[in-house]
This record gives sequence, structure tokens and C-alpha cells, in this order.
Amino acid sequence: MTATKAARRYGIEEHGKRTTRSTDVYLPKEGRVEVALCTKCGAAAWEKRWFFDEAEKAKLTAAHAVTEITCPSCQRMKDNNPAGVVTFSGDYLIQHENVILNAIKNVEAKTRVKNPLARIMEIKQDGSVLIVNTTDEKLAEKLGREIYKSHHGKLNFQWSEDESFVRVNWSR
Repeated sequence: MTATKAARRYGIEEHGKRTTRSTDVYLPKEGRVEVALCTKCGAAAWEKRWFFDEAEKAKLTAAHAVTEITCPSCQRMKDNNPAGVVTFSGDYLIQHENVILNAIKNVEAKTRVKNPLARIMEIKQDGSVLIVNTTDEKLAEKLGREIYKSHHGKLNFQWSEDESFVRVNWSR
């Protein structure tokens, strides 16, 4: 059974197609010779890699020139331009709101260990609808999949054809 057939069988709908990595305008194409530190969040970058590890940051800043910049995630937040929008809705959400919010925060914390640029920008709630904006489309996908895996319901993905953006809808 193909991945698409399996997704449909279990109630996951996918529309559009994922873009290649190179379409994200916030990520620089080239690596940095110097170490770059984000002035807003403290993340460090070197050779196309971002991290929060203080020990590694200290080692690199001692050995290389340091440039202060704004990281891609902080820039996305400043521009209010999410890479993913996850919408959770339904009566089930109201009944299990705290559990679902804790799961969302735990998924973000685990993801940030591997990718410091994957962050939740904002969580808004309006009645039985919870909207989560993320700085990374893969984080948005992961949030939807994790809630679907533990709470079932219906899951729908809509990828943008032109840019790095995904809209994820979960309901139950």
C-alpha cells in the first residue's frame, strides 16, 4: 500500500505538494565563515547549522569572528509570516484542551532540540478553534500528526505549490 493510500485509509487528506528546501526565502543559501549570533533569541549559526548549545557556542565564538544577525525564525516572527498554520477544531478540543496544549508544547520542545529554527510563533483560541502558527512547515506537520496519532479525528494537509508553507487542519 502506498503512503497516499495509507493516509487516505486512516483519514488523512493531503493536497498540493511539498516544496524543495531551496524555496524558503528566510534561509540563506550559503554557509557562514564566521559565527552568527541572533540578537533576539541567542541562537548561533555556523556552516548552515543553527543551535542553542551554550558550550558549543562558547567554543565557536572563541575560535571565529562573530557577527550579530536576526535568525530566520525571529525574522519570520517579526514579519508575522508563518511557514505553517495548524488549526485544531471541534467539541473534542474543548473537552481535552489542556492535554492537547501540553502535547503541542512538548512536540515543539522536542523538535527545537534538533532544529532551533522550528518554533511556535503564536497560539490563538476562539471558542472551539485553536490556531497555532509556526516558523517551520515540518513542525506544523508534526503537530498535526502527533495530535492525530494520540486523539484520532480527521487530519488534512494543504501544501503551497510556490513557497514553503503548509496549512494543517485537525478536527474531532
